[in-house]
Amino acid sequence: MSKRMEGEVWAMDRCAGCGLCVATCSKGVLYWDGEAKHPSREVRQKRIGLTEIPLDTCTFCQAFCEETCPRLHSWAALPARRIVSAKAKGPIDSDEPTEVVRALLIANLSAGAIDGVVANGVDSWALQPQAKVMTRVEELANNLAVQGLWVPTLDVLNEAVYERKLQDIAVVGTPCVGEAVRTLRASENGRLDPYKRALRLSIATFCTGVYYPESVGRYLEERMGISRREVRRVQSSPRQKELRVVLWDGSVRTVPLSSVEGYTRPGCGTCDDLLGESADIAVGRLGAKDGYCTLIVRTETGEECLQNAVALGLLEVVDEFDEKALREAQEDKGRRDRAQAFDDLMLMMLDALREPEKRAEVTEEFVKLYEVDSVTDCVEEGTPHGACAHCSGC
Repeated sequence: MSKRMEGEVWAMDRCAGCGLCVATCSKGVLYWDGEAKHPSREVRQKRIGLTEIPLDTCTFCQAFCEETCPRLHSWAALPARRIVSAKAKGPIDSDEPTEVVRALLIANLSAGAIDGVVANGVDSWALQPQAKVMTRVEELANNLAVQGLWVPTLDVLNEAVYERKLQDIAVVGTPCVGEAVRTLRASENGRLDPYKRALRLSIATFCTGVYYPESVGRYLEERMGISRREVRRVQSSPRQKELRVVLWDGSVRTVPLSSVEGYTRPGCGTCDDLLGESADIAVGRLGAKDGYCTLIVRTETGEECLQNAVALGLLEVVDEFDEKALREAQEDKGRRDRAQAFDDLMLMMLDALREPEKRAEVTEEFVKLYEVDSVTDCVEEGTPHGACAHCSGC
């Protein structure tokens, strides 16, 4: 197992929950154990006589998990090539981000630009969100109903690439999933080429955090008397500070975000991508014209896919959006970036305890973050620095 994964991601509760490490694990020893904070590693034992010896299942591993983990790589935001307000047309006229994404996928599946979709759907028997591989319009029409609930989307990537032999896959998920796809595409490891060649398009939905589905389901049943069979879609609305629960009868129930905040995946707290800045296309409500949702195109592939949807009459777009709202979201990203920098500094300080030669690097980063001339300037005698009110000045 990669020590970086264990020490810098899992131990620090930074796991994005995208599922890519599980999919690319060359030994197939990573798996999800319910609503865990991060994947678990299978423990195997060898029996010699009456003695059982635990084996290191990651011996001689190429550490694809480290190669593809979005939390171990930093990316600058892809510049926006085009920003529009969009809504779905055709059988269903809707400004819901889910319907806009559905229209994009159906149009490009019909046009032959993609041959399959990896996205979150619903298990029709257990009525639980799950990652699915979809290759038909009917499947897209009946799925993509889950927003705001956590699913390790890329868990099913092997099914799409190796079992179904798909060659032009669209991946739909949170910005973290978009970052994972970008990380995979950028890898220079030739053994990951089958995945890289198969990924055609990535679409991310705006996100401020996802919730554990089992925990939210229990809350709805026990606190609000809503059966899981009644729920069609769950959406997080940070602007209204509420979780919107859309039922199959068309009614909408709301839950204050403060009531379900404890069910948020821990890794969401360190995510600094709110607007799908690594995906080909990003879709969400923030900044949209009334009656539309915002659609941000960041790559040439994204532009081609948008044009296909407009040409087939499945999307209506207008060049109007609230630039201020999007800019404010970028500023919020800046605050999260700074929070992440402090997490990184803590890791560096722990490393420096074992390796004294790294102390100069830690000092340099400390001075930069606290905007002081030296470490000793950070704390005047008896007066803790404002940025760390509990600092003793040691």
